[in-house]
Amino acid sequence: MKNFTALFFLAIPWFLAAQTLTTTPPLPSYRQALNLLQEGSRSLDKTSLSNALEVFRNSPAHKEDGFSCDYRAAQACLGLTRAYDLEKHRDLAEKILDVGIQCAQRAVSQAPGSADTHALLGRLYEVKLSYGDMFTGMDIGPKAGTENKKALALNPRDPQVQLALGIQYVMAPLIGGGDVSKGILALKEALRLDPKMDEVYYWLAKAYRKQNKRLNFEEVLQTGMKLNPKNPLFEKEWDNWKP
Repeated sequence: MKNFTALFFLAIPWFLAAQTLTTTPPLPSYRQALNLLQEGSRSLDKTSLSNALEVFRNSPAHKEDGFSCDYRAAQACLGLTRAYDLEKHRDLAEKILDVGIQCAQRAVSQAPGSADTHALLGRLYEVKLSYGDMFTGMDIGPKAGTENKKALALNPRDPQVQLALGIQYVMAPLIGGGDVSKGILALKEALRLDPKMDEVYYWLAKAYRKQNKRLNFEEVLQTGMKLNPKNPLFEKEWDNWKP
């Protein structure tokens, strides 16, 4: 009996060590998640964005400030959608996009007066349009336009609002209200309001590519890459040029 007791107590440290090794690591703090979101959005790093999303969806802070968590979660989903899309994992991109739309919809319902939030939801709808067919366009197209109109009415001097509006004009077909020239004007307005928004240069490049303006295309891409060399979207756009 004494030998059994001695073996039992000797085994306890090994058991505790094993438990420690298999315990799920704690979630990053909300502040850490904000940093992960910022860095992940600039570089489209899936690990950073996924960890941030996990915090915003499951952190205790969600009970205290559901709007901020839903808004940040939607931002993380937008970045993750792009990251998966770059790797041609369309199925994963679409799944995370749907999560982002749900998060943004909740954020809009909690803060209907937030121009940024309407603009974010409008952008997520625009991505949804790019994955769909004619029927998707008939369903989602008007929703994207409605969100951008609400955002513009709330705060036309918000750079995120002008960015979302510019994306809509650049990406929508003519029959759906697309107008590349108007899109360029909106994107330039976004830059005037916030010159450090490197993402705007990516969308400007897409607009100039549609207009077959090679010099403008190269200029805006080079400027964007200087502002944020970590953004893989710039390199993708270089590869997409077809004279």
